Amino acid sequence: MKTLHSDVLIGLAMLIFSIIFLTLSAQMPSDPALFPKLILTILIIFSFLITWSGVSKTWAAEKKEVKQTPVFKHIRVPLVTFIALCLYIALINILGFFAASSIVAIFFMIYFGVRSYVQVILVLLIMNTFIYLLFVWQLRIALPTGLLL
Repeated sequence: MKTLHSDVLIGLAMLIFSIIFLTLSAQMPSDPALFPKLILTILIIFSFLITWSGVSKTWAAEKKEVKQTPVFKHIRVPLVTFIALCLYIALINILGFFAASSIVAIFFMIYFGVRSYVQVILVLLIMNTFIYLLFVWQLRIALPTGLLL
């Protein structure tokens, strides 16, 4: 059975994402939709290039009969990051911005190898203080408080 290069799957995922959002941007008024359509069109072009590069790498590996590593090993970190960010978006509405951001920041720091609790707490304090002072206090932007408050 053929093993596809990870670039094929990543390129196809980007292509599907771009096409879905390009069709959604068609429902917008023409002037505000110009920039998203431009960016998504460029992303579609790059998605084709990544997919084509992955197909050619797959063909080259088959000719040389090189054993490729499973695709999941290559996309595990981006996949975990994407899933964590989707959960973060859902948590913002439930827990509020600061609680959800703190939970996700702790998760990412531990996931990417930060083991010092002092470092984790220090980063959380600085991050939340900076965001509060800049957005809430200075710019007076109301951040989501969640259902708990």
